[in-house]
Amino acid sequence: MDHIKFVILSIALSLAACGAPSAHDENGVSEVTEETSERPNSSDDNPFAPSQIDYPAADPLLGFIDARNMQSLSGEWNLIVDPMGVGDPGSLFGGFTQNRQPSTDMDLIEYNYETSPTVRVPGDFNTQDERLFFYQGRVWYFTTFEATPADNTRLHLWFGGANFKTTVFLNGKGIGEHDGGYVPFSFDITDTSVSGTNTLIVRVDNRLTEGSVPTTRTDWWPYGGLVRDVALVETPAGFIRNAKIALKDRDAGLIEAIVETANIQAGEEVALSLPELSIRETAQTDANGQATFAFNAEPDLWSPASPQLYDVTFSAGEDRISDRVGFRTIETRGQELLLNGTPLKLKGISTHEEAIARDGVAYSETDVRGLLAEAKALNANFVRAAHYPYSRHMAKAADEMGLLLWEEIPVYWNIDWDNDATLASARNLMDRLVRRDWNRASVIVWSVANETPHSEARLAFLNQLVSDVRAMDETRLVSAALFGNPRDELREVALYIAARGLARSDTPESARAVFSAIVAQAGDHAPQPDDLLTLTITDPLGEILDVVGYNEYFGWYYSALFAQQMGVGEDVLRPIMLDLMANIRISASVDKPLIISEFGAGAKHGHPGSGVWSEAYQAQVYEAQIEMLRNSPQVQGMTPWILKDFRAMLRTLPGVQNYRNRKGLIDENGNRKQAFDVLQEFYSEEW
Repeated sequence: MDHIKFVILSIALSLAACGAPSAHDENGVSEVTEETSERPNSSDDNPFAPSQIDYPAADPLLGFIDARNMQSLSGEWNLIVDPMGVGDPGSLFGGFTQNRQPSTDMDLIEYNYETSPTVRVPGDFNTQDERLFFYQGRVWYFTTFEATPADNTRLHLWFGGANFKTTVFLNGKGIGEHDGGYVPFSFDITDTSVSGTNTLIVRVDNRLTEGSVPTTRTDWWPYGGLVRDVALVETPAGFIRNAKIALKDRDAGLIEAIVETANIQAGEEVALSLPELSIRETAQTDANGQATFAFNAEPDLWSPASPQLYDVTFSAGEDRISDRVGFRTIETRGQELLLNGTPLKLKGISTHEEAIARDGVAYSETDVRGLLAEAKALNANFVRAAHYPYSRHMAKAADEMGLLLWEEIPVYWNIDWDNDATLASARNLMDRLVRRDWNRASVIVWSVANETPHSEARLAFLNQLVSDVRAMDETRLVSAALFGNPRDELREVALYIAARGLARSDTPESARAVFSAIVAQAGDHAPQPDDLLTLTITDPLGEILDVVGYNEYFGWYYSALFAQQMGVGEDVLRPIMLDLMANIRISASVDKPLIISEFGAGAKHGHPGSGVWSEAYQAQVYEAQIEMLRNSPQVQGMTPWILKDFRAMLRTLPGVQNYRNRKGLIDENGNRKQAFDVLQEFYSEEW
């Protein structure tokens, strides 16, 4: 009987393999056809395990996307939710890689794209169906498109970003895979598409792992799906893949540009035009298909006060692309930041990529302009786009609206520093972000990490990312948001709290006894109540950065931490800390500009009283922070946390958080809290 079961299972396995990709064909795509009878790269004989298939990687980044001959695929796509991986090709269940339809009522097919629910693309799937709100797993998207390939052209399938692992099947073939969220990727489908109707199926898996970037725990929502635009892009057979242009020497007016081509022979002419500056230059491609330019011009420099942009056009062979670009310089001089040679203070705010008055990813230009308009209303000149790359609309809108940008990849908290695949993923994200936005004048900081604990492996990992960024782009600053070494750096703060607490008449006797013991133990090293405390950030990563970012939460998390360690109530300690902050000076151990990349406190809009979660207490924290940072001479900018309340699975408190981080200056509907006015007033002043 067992033998008969084995034979039946073997037959089922052979049938299930129909539709599984075989080895790559001559065009580099994986076949997914009914004739396929093998399970390639299977690691064992488990009939329930899907095939382990190596799909082609995405092409190098295709730049200037909005200047291309583009056909949008945005709209309603059918969606199948697949938590068990039933649709994975090569499994016993056959896979979902084709839009199969029964030819008779006796055909057994256990999925149907065309009768499945639909979701909007672009957009995350979590907020389009309440059943998917917490879902992390595989989903399958389905749509069709019409194509009429022209002679001597290439057709590219372009994704603005998908979270987090994406596998693409076109007309029954696995054409490629991209692992990593938020950034654009594309595949050349010239030889896979057909004239007429094409069937496009996309598997997106938003599960995170210990080795992914980001890892499994994030203080933001890991929205899944096709979160950015999807489009068909047609180029000539020989085309410009990307181009970079920047002001390299302000005093000399020296502008340099590099043009990257594909399928264009060495020695071909490439032209660059800046009509408003009466510039037209030509250069020839080298053996690598690159053309380089260097010329002098006198552009009006881009700044928040005057966001001047110019039309630039690049042409090579039959291809022609254009953009609006600004020219400016950003540099450091000791502890100063200089924009166009003039000292600059960054009056900033941090953001997440969530729309106002709608849950989910801010995927449209309207969404990001709404966020940036609130930043402008704060009198901000700088936005930290944390903790991952946003859509391309963010930097383009910032260019036009006159806001400086910090852009970041999700190397967040404790990445698997010793994992080569993790490093490769981080490098890919950094590469695609930089190459997408290296012509955006608004972007002045590339950030390689946020709040990562020190280790030698971490230092080597981030040093590689910093080196990569500098090799791609020397016209911007490199930073990271550090949290220092709290165990050592905050130890002295407890002593100052105790001294300040003893000087207050409202300190209860129980707390006074604790503070007296701490001061007595310090002996001659005990401070006076009004002594200044200089807190120095010593993270060795600062040595290789251009600008040191520092996240600190005096008045919020730190108050709770010290209260627990000292054994005194938070009701006692929080007023003491707010009082002490005026006497704290924050600095870094390196002679470089310091940006306070995070500070803040949670508040629910309309929450009554003056305790935690109230607007009043959040405003008090902002007032104390401003006093502390105003008097910290090395601090050249700040991006408080955060503009808007945002979704976060970590934040569960019923009635207050409800799975939202409440540190926003506005709530999810755009209602402003008291702290908004506090920061707005400070930013209206000279600093």
